[in-house]
Formats: sequence, C-alpha cells, structure tokens
Amino acid sequence: MDPLREVLEKKKRKLFVPYLTFGYPDVSSFCTLLRICEEEGADAVEVGIPHSDPVADGPVIQTTSFAALKQGVTPLRVVEVMAGIRLSIPLIAMTYGNIVLQYGVGKFARDFREIGFRGLIVADFPLEARDFLKEAQGLLSRILLASVTSPLERVRRIAEASEGFVYLVSGKGVTGKTEVDFSALRERVACIRSHTSALVLPGFGIHDPYQAATLAEYTDGVIVGSALLEYIIRNKDTETWMEGFAALVRSYRRALDGVA
Repeated sequence: MDPLREVLEKKKRKLFVPYLTFGYPDVSSFCTLLRICEEEGADAVEVGIPHSDPVADGPVIQTTSFAALKQGVTPLRVVEVMAGIRLSIPLIAMTYGNIVLQYGVGKFARDFREIGFRGLIVADFPLEARDFLKEAQGLLSRILLASVTSPLERVRRIAEASEGFVYLVSGKGVTGKTEVDFSALRERVACIRSHTSALVLPGFGIHDPYQAATLAEYTDGVIVGSALLEYIIRNKDTETWMEGFAALVRSYRRALDGVA
C-alpha cells in the first residue's frame, strides 16, 4: 500500500501542501509553523531538509536553507526534534540525493517514517534514479517530479512510477522563479489522467491563492513554498508575524475549498 496516497485520497477535497524549511527561521518557530499549517487546514506539509547546494531551489528557499545550516541543522537534528512532535497530517521530506545516500536510504526511510514522514522527494533524482531509493519502498512514498517541458511520453512514465502523487513542476525555472505555463500544465495533466489514476499536484511558482485555485480546477491541489517563506523572511521580526502567516495559510485553504 502506498504510504502517502492512502492518506491523501481520504481527504476528498483539493489538497493544500505548504512547504517549510526545517529550522527556519529557528527550530522553535519552525515547530510552531508546522502546528499552524495543521490547524489552518493543510493536508500535508513538505519539509525541506537543508542542503548546501540546493540546485532546484530559487533564492527564497536558498536563503532559508543557508540560514538553517548556519544554525547547525542536519538530518539527525530533524529526527531529534520531530521525535517530540506528533501531527495529524503527514509530512513529506524534500531534499537531495547525497543527503539520503550518506544517511543510508533504508535508515533514512525508517527513521523518518517513525517521526511522521510518509513521502520523500529527492529533487536531483530523475526517473532513472528511482531504484536508488528502493530501500524506502513501503516506508516512504517515492515522489517523482515531472516538468511541463518534458515530452508527454516521459510524463506518462513518471506518473506510472511515482508514488504518493506526481509533483508537476509548473514551468521553466527554479522554485519561486517559475512562470506557470498554464497551457502546457493542463496538457500534461490530461496526459497523466488518460494513463493513470495518480494524484497530480503542481508546484514551483504558485504565488497567491487565486492562482492556486485556478490550477486546482484541473489538478488535485497545489504545493506552495516560496510564497510562504518569502512572507516569513519579510515579517519574522514583527510582533504579529505568526498571526499573519496563519492568515496567509488560511487564505489558500479557503481558495481551494471554493473549487468545485
């Protein structure tokens, strides 16, 4: 049984998956942000495990990753902290191949499963590298990224192999710097729908609730990262930034709930 898809399909609504960088702006605040996401209607949270060379990430996520690394964040620190937190929603680890391989794929999958993770995205592992993560099978859903610039046949193959859902990169560029290609995205979603029953969630470049709702009209929901982190970067030194973050998350949930 797919560890993540089983949970997500029970939601029976458009899925909202926020992205947070572990340890940003600090570990305590990160844990509070997780709780806010849970309370304000997130269906899962994608947690970025900081990496020193985040090639798929744009400047916003890079900024948060480097700040977390300076505070001493490591995968072991993630496990230590998250062992003391229990959420009602699943977590999805997003990181890079050398982190998982150095930790040990099987050990990573077991340890992260124990602390509430149900999915794993390795941003620099394409379809052809999926078998490098075979020890995670049955413990963490191995989620693959497909791009709207990929040929339709490749998108179909990725959809058939991906577990949990298909992470559909919405256009050209890195996180936070992607211009959503609505026409190409719709075409890729139609391709996936015609060949598989996979859940499809677009990410990269989703900047506001209206855009999220527009995409959710023909996908299963959205992943939003840089827009949330940019808010945190700009407001984390104000007294009411947590309340503002909660309101922002709530606005995405309400927008998605308005999609038939």
